[in-house]
Amino acid sequence: MTSALLEMHGHLIDSLLLAKVIDRIQGSGYDYVVADLCIGARKQDISTAQITVWAPTTEDLEVLLGELRVHGVHRVLEEEAQFVPVTLAGQAPAGAYLRHIPVSQVLHQGHWQSVVGSNTDWATVLAHDGPRLTSLKELQVGDRVLVGQKGVRSLAALKP
Repeated sequence: MTSALLEMHGHLIDSLLLAKVIDRIQGSGYDYVVADLCIGARKQDISTAQITVWAPTTEDLEVLLGELRVHGVHRVLEEEAQFVPVTLAGQAPAGAYLRHIPVSQVLHQGHWQSVVGSNTDWATVLAHDGPRLTSLKELQVGDRVLVGQKGVRSLAALKP
């Protein structure tokens, strides 16, 4: 059994994001506890929830986290994003994070950095000025492409 402390921010109640996340966790059959819930006092205020989830294996937990990420859920104890060099122009490396949710961020050198751009046929490349989306056909040998889901979060839930 493995666990993770997850966090989400945004308009969790009026957008039904919290309900959607809990429904998905319950649908998986995994145990969970809402560890902390702070609801904004006014309509424009942001709410925050922390949820501890237990899954049978690390792989099961990663699959669930991947599904919850679309709702703005991320681990509280994040790991650095991983970037792998392109070895063949126009092709992303194996495991490249190609699913893009607008207004995503990556954890690089201890700081959350916003990814510039938005399109599902693009990969996140670590440029000299930070992470940005690059068309798959424009990938060059040596470009450092985001792989996996570690150090990735969505801010979509922050939009009212």
